[in-house]
Amino acid sequence: MSTAARREGSPPDPEERPPRAVTFDCWHTLIFEASWETAHGLRVAALEAAALSVGRPLEPGRAGRAFDAAWGRHMDLWAKGVATGAREVAHWALEELDLRPQGPAFEPLLEAFEEASHSSRVLMIEGALETLTRLEEAGIGSALICDTGLTPGRVVRKLLDGHGLLAPLAETIFSDEWSLPKPHPRVFEAALEALGVEARDAVHVGDLRRTDVAGARGVGMRTIRLKASHDDTTAYPEADHVAGSHAEVLDLLGLAASP
Repeated sequence: MSTAARREGSPPDPEERPPRAVTFDCWHTLIFEASWETAHGLRVAALEAAALSVGRPLEPGRAGRAFDAAWGRHMDLWAKGVATGAREVAHWALEELDLRPQGPAFEPLLEAFEEASHSSRVLMIEGALETLTRLEEAGIGSALICDTGLTPGRVVRKLLDGHGLLAPLAETIFSDEWSLPKPHPRVFEAALEALGVEARDAVHVGDLRRTDVAGARGVGMRTIRLKASHDDTTAYPEADHVAGSHAEVLDLLGLAASP
């Protein structure tokens, strides 16, 4: 096992009791948005266009402030375990601008909010496809448990499919479709049920301590925190193991390539 991937005093390595299934977070675990600024700009532009379409041109910067306020509200609720998404953020952003949160401008705005990631650069985390392929070859089931933010499950599936990451996943659980974000136990239990395994026989891989580590540990799963794209340094409890790459994840799972 890679010593860089193991915490001192951590429980036995996953390879000492091979998992029957592995679940994955999505963002910063399998894929990442290389340019949040681009997607942010597209959403702000869509908000400006929505206001203009109802005869309310905005002064410079106002749409950005309205979007950021709405996004902040979404993040605050997410931290409290409440699932919201593009529809709610679009609604709140229009309210910030004293515009009706429904009407002819709303649906195009909603679509733009949801689809902005398609026009930005969503890339695969290095080694993610190899990890899913190796699990499939080893007969170990895999599933996705994803908090969606502004990009709903229907769009995330397309993004994953574009990188070949969707087909190996036996199940995909999205917070917008379940109305439950991590760390709610139900989304983890749903993935385990779909894979037909007990929590003690499964490992969850993700980047966030509050949602991925706490949620998986709460149902009895073992945990690996992947810091390849985002290193979560918050004060929440650490995972059983920390990996700096997908190669280290495979090492921890006992699936490292032979030298």
